[in-house]
Amino acid sequence: MTELYSRRSFLAGVLTAGTLSAAAGYVLTRREPVQLKLASGVDSTGGRRLLVTMWNELNPGARIELKEVNSSTRDQYDTFLGTQADIFNLDVIHIPRFAEDGRIVPITPRGELSLLPMVRRLSERGDTGDFWALPFNTDVGMLYRRVADKSVADVQPELGDVLASSPARFVGQLKTVSPQTDEAFVVNVLEHALAQDEAILTDDGTLSFSLGQWRAAVAPLAEAIKARKVRIEAGEDDTLRTFQRSNLRFMRNWPVSYPAIDRAERTKKDTAEIRLSSLPIGIIGGQSLAVSAASEHREAAELAIHFLTSATSQLHLAKYGFAPTGLNAYIDAGLREALPHLNGIRYAVESARPRPMHRRYTEFAQLFADHLRRYLYEDEQLTQRFIQDIQGVLR
Repeated sequence: MTELYSRRSFLAGVLTAGTLSAAAGYVLTRREPVQLKLASGVDSTGGRRLLVTMWNELNPGARIELKEVNSSTRDQYDTFLGTQADIFNLDVIHIPRFAEDGRIVPITPRGELSLLPMVRRLSERGDTGDFWALPFNTDVGMLYRRVADKSVADVQPELGDVLASSPARFVGQLKTVSPQTDEAFVVNVLEHALAQDEAILTDDGTLSFSLGQWRAAVAPLAEAIKARKVRIEAGEDDTLRTFQRSNLRFMRNWPVSYPAIDRAERTKKDTAEIRLSSLPIGIIGGQSLAVSAASEHREAAELAIHFLTSATSQLHLAKYGFAPTGLNAYIDAGLREALPHLNGIRYAVESARPRPMHRRYTEFAQLFADHLRRYLYEDEQLTQRFIQDIQGVLR
């Protein structure tokens, strides 16, 4: 892969854009340096960690200490609250709870962020012009496919056709064995349900409470699993290993895995390329940076967040596989040439649906996973109890 946006070019871009001048102008006038703490999930790519390093090099008076917390989506709220921090890197699904509980304070964006509409909607604070958190990176489920010969026509497949093909050539996160794998399972089941019925989850995250609708939407997935027409794994890492070791044709995963997968798979004799395409409707995810209400250094924390979420930072993160939040990265000429798959990610983000944006989302996800696991693997039918349970926590 072309070495786009190295540390030197990144710093030059920041200086040119004026982002550094505003941040450094503040921190250099301080009589005493401050230490900012940023609580975040683990970054396996190193891309976000490098951004923090760049900030620290440029702003020695307001250095960030990155505290990577090994948490799942389910326990992120409690885990983060047990971590002293000035900045939280929140999974978008947790923003409503942090905001309603007064754990974070609003932040005003600088200039035009050019955020994709769905990305903006997940973090914005109503119609105030402020945000509860500024989008750091977005995410969306994608369909990976292995191409053996680039000279042969390769039509983008439909998820339903992939699911029904035999022998099993598709693997996804369709099994859950612990709270750490529940969320991937929930997201995958929602994507398969949406492939059958777009009305099962609206574009504002409102879930259907029709039992008949749910039975029809998940029946094809249940049939494919029972007929062993799909490979099932718990979590993204196990899915990736199965895709690579078994040389499968298709896989559902997040775009952040693409650079490493494409480099590794191209070395195989029978693999010419790994391509990405959008699902019929993917589930949108991502992380956003918020200022802790308990921070004693809010102004410095805001400046750091503006730096980390800037347009220049988005170019850097895209190189590491993260889906950019704003239009500028998707239309950047250098990035488009080096990473042509970004256009497909943009389309997938723009057509994606959010999970229910509710302060009790964690409870919903646990109930949803419990019911669907029993339905898919224990022959327990979906009943009105399923509807009552999920409706009860989402009221």
